[in-house]
Amino acid sequence: MFTSLPGLAQSIERLIDATPIIDPHTHIHCDRPSATDLTALFGYHWVQTELIAVGMPKSDLDPSLPADERIRRMIPYLKRMRNTAMSWCVYRILWDLYEFSEPEVTEANYRDLLDRVEAKGKDPAWPAHVLRERCNIRTFVTSLGNKGEASSTIAPDALFMLDAHYLFCPGVATDLDPFFTGRTRKLDYFEALSEALGTRPGSSGALFQGVQDWLDRTVSGPVRFTNTFLPIGQRFHRPDPATIDAILARIETVKDTTDADVDALVAAVTWAILEWHHEHRKAVQIAVGAEYFICDGKSIPRFQTDWTSEMARTFHEFGNARFDIMMASDVLSQEVAVLARQFPNVYTSGYWWHTFFPSLIERHFALRSQVVPMTKFCAYLSDAYSVEWAYGKLQVIKRAIASALAHQVESGFAREEDLPALLQQVLHDSPRDLYDLQR
Repeated sequence: MFTSLPGLAQSIERLIDATPIIDPHTHIHCDRPSATDLTALFGYHWVQTELIAVGMPKSDLDPSLPADERIRRMIPYLKRMRNTAMSWCVYRILWDLYEFSEPEVTEANYRDLLDRVEAKGKDPAWPAHVLRERCNIRTFVTSLGNKGEASSTIAPDALFMLDAHYLFCPGVATDLDPFFTGRTRKLDYFEALSEALGTRPGSSGALFQGVQDWLDRTVSGPVRFTNTFLPIGQRFHRPDPATIDAILARIETVKDTTDADVDALVAAVTWAILEWHHEHRKAVQIAVGAEYFICDGKSIPRFQTDWTSEMARTFHEFGNARFDIMMASDVLSQEVAVLARQFPNVYTSGYWWHTFFPSLIERHFALRSQVVPMTKFCAYLSDAYSVEWAYGKLQVIKRAIASALAHQVESGFAREEDLPALLQQVLHDSPRDLYDLQR
């Protein structure tokens, strides 16, 4: 199905295939790790984004429609996005994992494909086959809210991250389980916080201690680090205790909060979170460079000229915490690479949202492999919601990395004999050590 790569790049792909991989950021559910049917595969939000962008009515994606009808309605629009990286992922999944031999999904063949995907989704051995045998992924990290009963065959391979999005950016937060389920309003912040902490803090000191105690209880055992989305305009400043005391007293008196109150509480809580990670030498995974929920739910890449210099001060202030930056903005790629080169506690990983395209992945990997020491960056993370998408995204990343490294070898900037050690480091050892994923 694919044009053969040049010899050196193909050899590097085989090296990647032989390298054990750790995936430090997924949303795979430990009870439901695989796609249950073809609509689940095509239900990945970036696939649906592109379908809508090429004209598919949102009503045709309504989950209440039968699965076969939804797929039938997708078919003409799948043709219109056939050139994109998302489509490439979809077809790699279909061709490689489900032995689909047709060049594209059509009304003549989609029902057989529906049956194949549904049958694999019911096979309890399927998730382990995809993740361990086809991807060579030995450990994956998923959101704590995806732990469930840990009933699947790959549940023993999972470790967890605490999603703290709501505490950093209420109102645009996603991944709210298990502590902030259903919390979408910014003005609910204090109530949501109190519920998570198990106490209603009445002073700045009690607030700080409550956050510290909650993290002591939560980021332990299989929960290894904290993850958050960070709006590009957000900065961290040391809170004023008197201001926080006054806000908390007013909340108890009038039972209400303003936007300004919430902003001050967010500043205090996030500072306490960073203090805890500094004191405990833990990692914080930060996704940055995107703006959420604009123009009817869309997202765009974002950059601010003072972001790097302002955040550098935060990284310096909390020097014992480890900060790993996932970027949706191409503009940030060089600046973060330079930070990771100089700050012992700054790392960079993966290719997130608006940078998950082969040309950008190849360029970002080439940049990092020449600027950032190899113990300071992670070459793979899938952000996948199912094991099939972990496989599909790995194929994109693998081919882009192989192309970048082949070019470096051919240009004399790398030696072929050094590549196995580099790949072992950036695909396995760096995420293991950065995120305390040792077992």
